[in-house]
Amino acid sequence: MSQENVEIVKANYEAFASRGLDGWMEHFADDVEYRAPEGSLDDVGPIHGKTALRAWLQQWMDTFEGFWFEAVEFIDAGEDQVVVVERFGGRARISGIETEQTEALFSTIRDGKIARCREFMTRDEAIDAAGLSD
Repeated sequence: MSQENVEIVKANYEAFASRGLDGWMEHFADDVEYRAPEGSLDDVGPIHGKTALRAWLQQWMDTFEGFWFEAVEFIDAGEDQVVVVERFGGRARISGIETEQTEALFSTIRDGKIARCREFMTRDEAIDAAGLSD
């Protein structure tokens, strides 16, 4: 089942690349729990539900021109969990500065959808959260 969960998360990134935010949202459970990295600029605390998640990401995307993100690495974290290392970026609307950042996400899959997702500033933090560190 765990490789199947990796494929679900891969499809989430492919959907964003081909269909944008609408495609991305199709891969989340209605009652999704999501959290940006604690203390980051986009940390608003726990985000509950697809409507709130969509609004949060749209607001974040709107701070950039040409916002993009892509997966760099998928890690099968066992059972129903997947770790993803991703890159994102764009040109900040206020400053005009082109930016790019790497972060990692730890997701839990339920019934073929992403039910819980937590962002971390580093791959190591996500690996630790998944219980995969040495």
